[in-house]
Amino acid sequence: LLELLTDKSCQSFISWTGDGWEFKLTDPDEVARRWGIRKNKPKMNYEKLSRGLRYYYDKNIIHKTAGKRYV
Repeated sequence: LLELLTDKSCQSFISWTGDGWEFKLTDPDEVARRWGIRKNKPKMNYEKLSRGLRYYYDKNIIHKTAGKRYV
């Protein structure tokens, strides 16, 4: 995800919010598609990506922002 966040051409679907390391998925389906390409998983969709993100939450790799969707 960090690769997508640092790529200026991806700002239309994933971007930093400006609050520390917080980022927002403005087009979650496109983020999932690009993540699938990166991970060589062409059938990736947002449902599968969100399952992976929940794993990252459990392992304290990333944190969910309370009250905000796709952040």
